[in-house]
Amino acid sequence: MLNADTAQAESKNSSQTVLADAILTDNKPVTKKHNTSWQLHLTSFGATWLLATLVLFIMAANYSNNLLLFIALVLLAILLNTTWFTWLNIRKLAVNTLQLEPIFAQHKANIKVQVSNDQGKLAPGVSLSLTDKAFTNSSATQLPLTKEQVICASIAMKPLTRGCFKINDLQLSCDYPLGLWCWKKRIPSEAKLWVYPAPKGKQSIPKPKAKQGTYLKREQGDFSHVRTYQRGDSMNHIAWKQMARTGVVMTKEFDGGEGLRQTILSLQDAKHGDIETRLSQLCRWIVDCHQKQLKYSLELPKQTIAAAQGEAHKELCLKALAQYGLSIK
Repeated sequence: MLNADTAQAESKNSSQTVLADAILTDNKPVTKKHNTSWQLHLTSFGATWLLATLVLFIMAANYSNNLLLFIALVLLAILLNTTWFTWLNIRKLAVNTLQLEPIFAQHKANIKVQVSNDQGKLAPGVSLSLTDKAFTNSSATQLPLTKEQVICASIAMKPLTRGCFKINDLQLSCDYPLGLWCWKKRIPSEAKLWVYPAPKGKQSIPKPKAKQGTYLKREQGDFSHVRTYQRGDSMNHIAWKQMARTGVVMTKEFDGGEGLRQTILSLQDAKHGDIETRLSQLCRWIVDCHQKQLKYSLELPKQTIAAAQGEAHKELCLKALAQYGLSIK
């Protein structure tokens, strides 16, 4: 029976390790090597410029005025040639890497982007923005004026609702030198931004429970380590020496014992409010358990995450809350 439990525990740990590796991979910078698309359009100032040019042409033709005709031709030449200068200013700029950090709902976010500048000269009038509908609340970020080959910038975003948001396109825009034309360079992306529920709630962490079908036997096995005291721990297992040295109440743990108490975080235990309020309460419990170094499991309808602790386990649980009842946006 003990061997079967051990094998089951090893299987769970293995699956947790694979999931943890997936989480860490999501947080790494994503290099962009996709084909880009270009767009050119006339700005409002450029449309006004063109209208003024046409008016001068009409006046020059009606009054046979060579001076007005010359001015109109000069204005038209400037309008046509600025498209070339605008394209030269942006053609060698590309998004090198994109790094996203998970955020909580109703919190502001900053997406960090690295732009490569292979032309080795100043690139004025260039801005960076997101084109996806989910990020319409984000504003364009003006790139700093520098000759460096790698330009670091961040896109400020307003608070979002919970979920997993896929960033499909980033856009570099340039209207240099006169603002008559605007070249837009769209760069595809496969990055994802995770937005966890806001950690809110007044309910305290549920009391640890023993596993079903087993007994609480902390005395079995060899001494393993000490951990932070949890409410409900036996006074016989208090590490008095460590408490005397550090002033922090610690509890002894032993290897080999079955039926150790676990903190089970269930959606059913979050009883107040609508589904978003209850998910926020679960998020609050997960953050508190992680800070207190507690071993906890998460129970959602149709999904259960085995008890564990650590940064990878916390990210796994928070992602489950972020995706609950939703799809990738």
